[in-house]
Amino acid sequence: MTTSIANSFEEGVPPVTPPKNAYPVLSQIWVLVGVFILAQIPAAIPMIGLKAAADSYGLPFLDTIGQTLAYALGMMLTIWYAFRQRGSRALSFASVPIPAYLVSAVGLIAMGVLAEPIVSAIPMPDAVEELIRKTFTKNVILSAVIAAPILEEILFRGIILDGFLKNYRPTKAIIWSALIFGFIHFIPAQALNAAFIGIAFGWLYYRTRSLTLCMFLHFVNNGLSSLTFLSDEGLNMSENTTREWMGSDVYYVALLVGCAVVCVVCYRLLDRILPNAQAV
Repeated sequence: MTTSIANSFEEGVPPVTPPKNAYPVLSQIWVLVGVFILAQIPAAIPMIGLKAAADSYGLPFLDTIGQTLAYALGMMLTIWYAFRQRGSRALSFASVPIPAYLVSAVGLIAMGVLAEPIVSAIPMPDAVEELIRKTFTKNVILSAVIAAPILEEILFRGIILDGFLKNYRPTKAIIWSALIFGFIHFIPAQALNAAFIGIAFGWLYYRTRSLTLCMFLHFVNNGLSSLTFLSDEGLNMSENTTREWMGSDVYYVALLVGCAVVCVVCYRLLDRILPNAQAV
């Protein structure tokens, strides 16, 4: 190597340096997670102020605005840091055939039903359940359904997964990005569910390089989850509500089998509809 560099200089040709890894690599992720956690401190300032104003003047919409601003500010600070580290703000919004949106949404819903028995098996302390019930109200709908699909997809698929796909094999990149996506949700049941979703979204991004598709599906997932949660004040995340709604184990097993078939069919359809994985 030393000889080749010397020869290059002797011939008037600059030496070729090894390519730098794209941002991020796994060793850089924990710093990014730390930035995300620290970003919640300044992000909480407008939430606290608007919460006080909402209570003082009886204007609950100020609380909604405050919580949305807090979430968005924390995410945007993290994204800003990631862009700085990456040295580029480029994001991929490749076009996707319209049928892929419908097929992906159907598959996502079926996958959610299949994941529910696993997610609901994770014990949830009563204190955590009560905290979620008090926190997840109509005031957070705006951030959960609108802001989260946009900002989380930019960070986790547009930056983290996109960088991983440049540094690692697709399977490793998708699984690690999904695990990180799950970890950042903190609450075990939510984290596991987010990891499952992260694998699905990761595969779709790998095949399409389309943040638009991922944002749409994230909107569908969070929208349906919000409607379900808010429609039942007594909903317990550690309970299998679908099984209770079915009223019979036989019907529930049939539903699970049907959802498994739907997932397989959707996967095969998407494999035909979507373009081949793009080189990075």
